[in-house]
Amino acid sequence: MLPRPKLLEIENRGHKRHSCHWPAVLFTDNFNRSCVIEDISNGGCRLLVNTGKLTSGSTVKIQVPARKLSFTGKIVWLHCEEAGIKFTSKPARL
Repeated sequence: MLPRPKLLEIENRGHKRHSCHWPAVLFTDNFNRSCVIEDISNGGCRLLVNTGKLTSGSTVKIQVPARKLSFTGKIVWLHCEEAGIKFTSKPARL
């Protein structure tokens, strides 16, 4: 029997991600809901959010009241209770 090959995980990312746990609000054209930003980079973020009624490709706005941040982006992936957002506007600071 051949040995099981080791898996090599490669991330093809243009920006370094930073772990965080920031309460935020996700706004769409039709509704808004609470979420948590789990990690963030200059290019996007990963949200912990109820993904019901969210669709990939939709434009969203995210506000982080405690940090006085606001930015817009597009949903690029949805999986279970997580969403990947690609920023279309950058926050003034992270």
